[in-house]
Amino acid sequence: MRMYFDFRDVFKAPRIAFSFQRIWTNTLGIILAGIIYLLIAYLALMINGASFQEIFARSGFFPFPMGKSMSLLAWIVWGIGAILSGLVILVTNTAVARLVYMQLRNEFFYSWRQAFRFAFKKFLSIIGAYFTFIFMIAFFVVGALVMGIIGRIPAIGEWLNALLTIPYVLAGVLLAFIVLVTVVSILIIPAILATMDEDALGGVFQSFSIVYNQPWRLAIYSVLAGILELLAFAFYAGMLKVGYRVFALLFEVGMGEKFYRIAENSLAWLQHILQPLEGALFTIWGTWTPYLYFSHPHATMALSGTEAIAAVIVTFFLGLLGVSVVGFAEATGNAGMTLTFLALYKKQEDENLLEREDDELKEEEEEESEQQSRNDEEPAEAEKPEDETETSAATDENEEKEES
Repeated sequence: MRMYFDFRDVFKAPRIAFSFQRIWTNTLGIILAGIIYLLIAYLALMINGASFQEIFARSGFFPFPMGKSMSLLAWIVWGIGAILSGLVILVTNTAVARLVYMQLRNEFFYSWRQAFRFAFKKFLSIIGAYFTFIFMIAFFVVGALVMGIIGRIPAIGEWLNALLTIPYVLAGVLLAFIVLVTVVSILIIPAILATMDEDALGGVFQSFSIVYNQPWRLAIYSVLAGILELLAFAFYAGMLKVGYRVFALLFEVGMGEKFYRIAENSLAWLQHILQPLEGALFTIWGTWTPYLYFSHPHATMALSGTEAIAAVIVTFFLGLLGVSVVGFAEATGNAGMTLTFLALYKKQEDENLLEREDDELKEEEEEESEQQSRNDEEPAEAEKPEDETETSAATDENEEKEES
């Protein structure tokens, strides 16, 4: 695939992301992160006194404590769940960025399992990078608090702080910059780790370097990637909705009322589960939302035992398709940020990362070479006893001749 190493490359993101491999990888990560968040968020709200039935009736699969009075323990538990699910998303994004990188290198046989293995190897680098950011932010915050306490000292304190006004203001600017880089790193660090095979400090350094040296390009390319992610969501959701309409029309003719009851119950259950998303979708898409989401309310109907089981199965698969919509959108965003980093790094360092020797691929080639060498040695060893047998036979014949 031809690279321009400018904003034009970002427009390739939906096409690169539109692959079962990339969609499946991102969808799998979203499901795992969702399960972790769901279990821990329910636990937090139940610690706070709510029953499972109350939480499910109010929030479905998206329990969110904002706007609710919660104890400190419940907030801590919920925070742990949010952080763990966020780390899973970052690992998944690293895996997808790795798949995009290998696709651009024409490594078409690089699998999603290899990508996840690579991403899990980078797990400590991801944690280390954000611990580094947190440490830097904490240093300034704690320093400001300490100087504020010193400022309480009569006469000396206020004079000292007044004299240090300029350094304090400059420190505030630097703190704001560090916070900005920390936010941007959530988008760019998976691409950095996937393309450069960096450790935690390398990821932090590259984040600062890109934000400082090319802020406008980074902003423009990232906005383009975000717009493409939203368009990818709309395209895939609309495409699946058309597919469902065709499927429902054909099967309702064949199965009649039975299919209608099963489908209506499945849609009603799914609509309740996804209810908290409706407001967010209307905020983003406005009047276009019914074309991408449920177009009207659905109601449950009386079902037989087998019909109820079928409705549950249909609900599960429709939900899986719904998650894949988010998976494709997220894969598009990851592809866009990977292409963004490759382009910005080429402009900054004049180095094409697609041509750099990759350690993982090098290790695999060495392992294949060693395996091939072992395979070549085995037949030689197998032939050795035969050679020895032939040599001993020839020796026996010579001895017989000499005796005769």
